[in-house]
Amino acid sequence: MSYIRIKELNGIKYKYLVRGVRIDGKVKQKVIKYLGPVNPIYKIGKKRKTNASVYVRHLKDEEISKLKKLLRSNDAFTKDRSKILLLSSEKLFARQIANKTGCEEKKIWITIKAFNKEGLKTLQRKKAKGAKPKFSDWSKKSILLHFSKDPKKFKYSFTTWTLPKLRQHLIDYKVVDSISIETLRQIIIGAGARLTRSKRWQYSPDKNFLKKNKE
Repeated sequence: MSYIRIKELNGIKYKYLVRGVRIDGKVKQKVIKYLGPVNPIYKIGKKRKTNASVYVRHLKDEEISKLKKLLRSNDAFTKDRSKILLLSSEKLFARQIANKTGCEEKKIWITIKAFNKEGLKTLQRKKAKGAKPKFSDWSKKSILLHFSKDPKKFKYSFTTWTLPKLRQHLIDYKVVDSISIETLRQIIIGAGARLTRSKRWQYSPDKNFLKKNKE
């Protein structure tokens, strides 16, 4: 015959299915199956919020009106995002919006989160950041400093810098790792240097050099 036995360990009660077994003329209990604690404690974690359940915040009447007008925009960036926000306001999931608009779900999540944080200004395309200049102002000053010196000070046999010679000199002296002839030309001309009729470069560290040469 089987029955349930309750045993307490460290203040917690556990259930076991046991059966009486006769051994050497005596009846002893044999555990058949462990049934768990008498009062089980279930840990309920917080429900994870997925990107699929991200919705646009409550839209004001003027915002809805503005978004509907932007649906006719010639700018695809603005038009797509306006459509995403309006569909999200109807409580559509990101995947449902993606099916209707052809946009990636990631783009939909980004659009909704950005609007919830910053509002209508997120519908304007931000200007792309320009490329980072390869040569800093300090690097350009170093280039011009070498250019302003007489080549003979560096123990060269020639007396006038040419762009190819200056380029090689700057690389040899570790002023730059590499630089194109055209970039070097633009740096020198931008600083006010000019090539004379005798094919010699004229340049001076004087701040008014460019102004004096134009007079």
